Amino acid sequence: MSGLEVLAGLGLVATELFRYNRGNFEFDQDQRFDREECRLKMQIERFSLFREDIRDLVNLTVGKMDLYHLIGALFLKMIVEYYCVGFFEKQPPPFILNLYYLSNASAWVFLMLAIWLAMHASISSHSYGTRLLTRFVRLPVPGSAQLNVLNARYADFE
Repeated sequence: MSGLEVLAGLGLVATELFRYNRGNFEFDQDQRFDREECRLKMQIERFSLFREDIRDLVNLTVGKMDLYHLIGALFLKMIVEYYCVGFFEKQPPPFILNLYYLSNASAWVFLMLAIWLAMHASISSHSYGTRLLTRFVRLPVPGSAQLNVLNARYADFE
């Protein structure tokens, strides 16, 4: 065997090892990319669940306060009707009439307060939920720097 044949054989072996390692590098990069892609998708899904929970809690509070608002408005309508029309068949004594009008006026004040607080709670809950969604529980969408790290370059292999 001549030295030229030995060198040619070593060249073929080196080429095959280079191709084999390059194939492993490509396989590893594909696996790494798939792993990172799965991690990013799971992270986005996790934060989507957090956002859904916040929306559910806010909608629960807003729904209850809207119901309190409706019931308070219906009671207020009845109080105004009782105050204006009354429901006595015959004229009661004046001290009972005074107590009746005083209790109706007190009920009107407390119902107005209840309606106002229900509206305030509904608006506050909605605005706080929006603040949570926009400031604290944002979707972790990867930036270009994070995506550039995922790129596999053959220059990295060499």
